[in-house]
Amino acid sequence: KKGKLSKERVQQLDGIGFDWDRARSAWDERYEELKEYQAKHGDCSVPQKQGSLGKWVHSQRRARKKGKLSKERVQQLDGIGFDWDRARSAWDERYEELKEYQAKHGDCSVPQKQGSLGKWVHSQRRARKKGKLSK
Repeated sequence: KKGKLSKERVQQLDGIGFDWDRARSAWDERYEELKEYQAKHGDCSVPQKQGSLGKWVHSQRRARKKGKLSKERVQQLDGIGFDWDRARSAWDERYEELKEYQAKHGDCSVPQKQGSLGKWVHSQRRARKKGKLSK
């Protein structure tokens, strides 16, 4: 019949390792790549600009936010420490960095020119002044 594979043909394809679900295989490949990244870098925070893996990581966050990521996949990603809220994590990282600065220098007056921490401190002041810093 047109559009149907016989059992024999299915068995032939199975016999050579035919991939029946390419989308699932692609997801699994990226997941394995992310596990390698996590093992090497200690986290799953792949920058979005970092090629196909970065784009995939971003798309997983977006899919979960929209309710389109299966519970199974969420659990798999949770199992390797996937960071669902990258913006919050980045804020927390800067806050910890500021605490270290304060312990070393006795204040939180980080010069704006002092790299990413200085820029972050300035942006926190600006956000509070504009009433945009959440409480």
